[in-house]
Amino acid sequence: VHGREEFLQSVSGKSGALILGGHLGNTEVTRALASIHKRAKLNILVHTKHAQNFNRLLNNVSKESQMELIQVTEMNPAIAIMLEEKIARGEFVFIVGDRVPVDNNTRILDAPFLGENAPFAQGPFILGSLLKCPVYTLFCLKQAGTYHIYFEHFADRIILPRKNREEALRAYITVFAQRLEKYCLIAPMQWFNFYHYWQLPDNHRLN
Repeated sequence: VHGREEFLQSVSGKSGALILGGHLGNTEVTRALASIHKRAKLNILVHTKHAQNFNRLLNNVSKESQMELIQVTEMNPAIAIMLEEKIARGEFVFIVGDRVPVDNNTRILDAPFLGENAPFAQGPFILGSLLKCPVYTLFCLKQAGTYHIYFEHFADRIILPRKNREEALRAYITVFAQRLEKYCLIAPMQWFNFYHYWQLPDNHRLN
């Protein structure tokens, strides 16, 4: 684990944190973070409808599982309140930042990524501003037969002022895109993206 000390310092804090990840490498290995410290509870936001079945499987394997999948088809006040409570208890919330929402193409912004402008979802960064907590990035790569987890500080807090809100969002998204690019270049064949990533919808073409 690269960034182990920073992770331990985050766990020892009074509140939890938001973790931004991506479809890079084997993200399931991130559950190994929970074994570093008994307080490290991971809540992973997913779109799959199989989240409850997967949680049941985890509990069958280990009654003390520190990882929970939370099915989120859309962000609503109830989910936001639930996540705030988890953060207040010192837990971590994990969400990927490299997937464009399928049913809402208006909540995306473009950023330079691997030589071309690419669309990134605003949602994870808006969520970060709502949770008012520290934000980290996390990527997991398999290198020379060994899994490497990279845990890095992203922001003390994501702040989106009413004035120049889109500009602030784009700045955070650009930093995330640069970090994702950094690790994609280390292991390009481990970025499991199965979409036309640089192909924007007609109603959101880049100038």
